[in-house]
Amino acid sequence: MFRFVFGALVGGLAVWYWGEEIREYAESRTVGVRKSAAKMIRSVGKKAEDALDRTKEQVSAASQSGQDMIHSTPPPRH
Repeated sequence: MFRFVFGALVGGLAVWYWGEEIREYAESRTVGVRKSAAKMIRSVGKKAEDALDRTKEQVSAASQSGQDMIHSTPPPRH
């Protein structure tokens, strides 16, 4: 238990002392990964938008077809 607490204290002190350098290092090393992730997210977003547009068109066409059928059917005779 002592080792765990001691390690946590030493780690906390290291982050406090070198925190800015650690942050800058991590940012400089992850620029490519972040750019790649942003590009992937944009690509997925565009594909989802296209799929939603196609679905909207299909639903709209089906709705219009159903309305046309209702309006073109003569009323039933009694």
